[in-house]
Amino acid sequence: MNLKAGIKASENAAFDTAKVYFKTGRDALGPRGWEGDYRTMLDLCSHGANACFVTGDFDSMNALIDEVLSKDIDTKEKYRVSDIKVNSLHNIGRYNESINAALDFRRQLGLPTLQKKQVSKFTIIREYIRVKRLLKNKTAEDIANLPDLDNERYEMGQRMNEHLAH
Repeated sequence: MNLKAGIKASENAAFDTAKVYFKTGRDALGPRGWEGDYRTMLDLCSHGANACFVTGDFDSMNALIDEVLSKDIDTKEKYRVSDIKVNSLHNIGRYNESINAALDFRRQLGLPTLQKKQVSKFTIIREYIRVKRLLKNKTAEDIANLPDLDNERYEMGQRMNEHLAH
């Protein structure tokens, strides 16, 4: 009930109210909430972290994010809080930490991830030529008409890449 009320409050941009509902829901499930109904706990913490982010309550947001990230659950289920973490770090000007968090999440998904280090001009030119060869006779329309990505892991990884482009 608190989860639904909190989501409804968030949808209406009443994030302070939403935080109260999400906290009340977590309190009602108690310390064994993760064992009893982990899906609801995950949603309460994830939506709660987002409400805290929007209202600028970064201490509570970080506590909720850390709680979810510490759980032994599938990495894909940690996406929402990882996304909030990357966004929040970027928004407060901690760009290197934001980049590291995004790259770390991609690694946890098991996706190829670049190392955060200087690359030579030779490497850039070599990769440019490699991509140019792969795309040799493709038009912009051909590329635009490629099938949609249907692998959830790759979609999450791509969204993390989008954070890196900021």
